[in-house]
Amino acid sequence: MIRVLYALLIRLHPPAFRERFAQEMLWIFEEAGDAWGAGSLLRDAIVSLFRQWLIRSDLWRWLVAGIAGVVPLIIAFGSFLGSR
Repeated sequence: MIRVLYALLIRLHPPAFRERFAQEMLWIFEEAGDAWGAGSLLRDAIVSLFRQWLIRSDLWRWLVAGIAGVVPLIIAFGSFLGSR
């Protein structure tokens, strides 16, 4: 059951990543699942899933642009508030 869940998490990764690393990830899960614990490997697969979609989707560029646009506004409008 846990192996099926792990395989599903791998299936959710971006295609380029999945084609390159899916077999290796499954092999590591089968070989090291007992030593590291299946929960630890599942957490790693979930973190990898978010990281890969964030990096490969270029979403990180939007996040950086948003932060770069908001920080100056906070600084500028913060000066109007001042201390009372």
